[in-house]
Amino acid sequence: MHFDALTLACVVAELQRDLCPGRIQQVLLVDAHAIGFEIYTPGVRHQLLLALQPGTARVHTVSYKLRRGVEKDSPLLLLLRKYARGALLVAVEQPDPTERVLRFALEHPEHGATTLLVELIGRQPNAILVNPAGRILECLYRLPASDAGRSVLPGQHYVAPPALARLLPVDNGDDDYYTRLAQIVAQPGPLWKALVAGVAGLSPTAAREIAWRAENAAIGEGVAVLAVVQALQELWAPLHRGGWKPGIIEEEGAVVGFAAYPVHFRGRFVEQPSMSATLERYYAEANAARAIDAYAAQRGQVLAQVKRALTQLERRLAALDGDEPPPGAAEALRTQANWLLALGGQIEPGETTLVVDVGNETLHIALDPLLSPVEQAQRMFKRAAKLARAAEIIPQRRAELLADRELLEQLALDAQRAANQPELAAVVEELRAAGFLRQANQRTPRVKGVGGGPLRFRTAHGGEILVGRNARQNELVTFKLAHPHDLWLHVRGAPGSHVVLRAPASPPDERDVVIAAQLAAYHSSLRGERRVDVIVVERRWVSRAPGGRIGQVLVARERVISAAAEMPEEVEEKPEET
Repeated sequence: MHFDALTLACVVAELQRDLCPGRIQQVLLVDAHAIGFEIYTPGVRHQLLLALQPGTARVHTVSYKLRRGVEKDSPLLLLLRKYARGALLVAVEQPDPTERVLRFALEHPEHGATTLLVELIGRQPNAILVNPAGRILECLYRLPASDAGRSVLPGQHYVAPPALARLLPVDNGDDDYYTRLAQIVAQPGPLWKALVAGVAGLSPTAAREIAWRAENAAIGEGVAVLAVVQALQELWAPLHRGGWKPGIIEEEGAVVGFAAYPVHFRGRFVEQPSMSATLERYYAEANAARAIDAYAAQRGQVLAQVKRALTQLERRLAALDGDEPPPGAAEALRTQANWLLALGGQIEPGETTLVVDVGNETLHIALDPLLSPVEQAQRMFKRAAKLARAAEIIPQRRAELLADRELLEQLALDAQRAANQPELAAVVEELRAAGFLRQANQRTPRVKGVGGGPLRFRTAHGGEILVGRNARQNELVTFKLAHPHDLWLHVRGAPGSHVVLRAPASPPDERDVVIAAQLAAYHSSLRGERRVDVIVVERRWVSRAPGGRIGQVLVARERVISAAAEMPEEVEEKPEET
């Protein structure tokens, strides 16, 4: 289900009404990805939850008392205790009503004003504490610069996430607004998909509801665009006028979704007293409906092993950065040594610098008074040789470590998605095979299998899709099961499954390609994202990365398509082959 911009707008309205102004009495880490606040307003103590897990990120109040679930305090928690505990929550705002970002304005009697920004977007939702000048004091997750150039690090100026170039959900007065909306509505395929891709702030849930209302309201040619406009206005009207109607979606007595507006396209909509109550009920019942995770403890141990290996690897990468000489350092040192040998007889006792004019450049060579020019030159030649070796070896070593990091990120995803003991044991086996585990310390039994075979799906158009469950199965799917002219798919720039589309016709039906791209996005670390870049290429253009780890490949002649990282509806899973 989707905690979208409209859901957030409804939550913000409730928080502003119920919590502002309110005194923050307590701040705690509910778990590694969730922050809890106890906020006091006259006569009432409110429990506010900021859940920042990828895929289930949300903000709302809960009816139960939040408890501390992490022993070690994070840097952000320490600063929140300073700036937020005892502060007055004066405002809760959603700066952009089409985006899932909200802002808590805090006023502390001793430390003054700060702002807590909560971003429920991207690969990693985040909480960011900012001072009045816009400088980041601390954040839950420190994120280095992405492809778009935005980074989130303490000491930097906070930069809001870049806005997507999409049409606003309500008419903003632009002369071409209805023309652009008509172009979106006229796109081939389901109307809701076109709305998600072209209109800002729409999740698949909201888009499906708008499509249902528009298609049921349209009564003749030319009415469709106006019907879409009316449906958009109906959903966004509470943003300005109030009157939110949050509720849950039920199917056969089970809670399967939620929304901030009545839903007609699916199941039975049951209105609830508030959006927070709706979310609390949905996530409580969703968690209860899931089978008890009998492998949670083992999964935690395996993930801890992967994390330790990643930490050690990052230290090695940092050490390489400190040891790598600047470009040309070895040659520059040799040049200085040669000049010392050439002009050594002209150096007077007590001189500290040898100045040499070389064309348009002047060299200043520091002289060691304890060494003769020849002795100093010999030392410089030795140092230059070491720098030259380092300049050659360090890039190679860095490439090896980066390949190791890519493998560990894939293994972390494999462990998170592992559904049974063999799949978890397969992760440990790959860690051991790659040299990240000490043999004597491992009690996990070795396994020959990889936790079952690849996932297999069949499309309505006859296509067969194979999806690797983990790193070793990625290798199997790509280099054993795929044929040269099958299509190979993988998310761009993130760990995930190798996906192969076998089509009955060549070229394959483009609808099958989109379905395979959705499966690649869904079975990756980007699950839950609205738009994910997916590489598509014939299998014959995929090769093993030289010196790479298992499942790591090089790709040529690729194209990239965008797909929603959600499980496609137009596909049927086949039983596992034996």
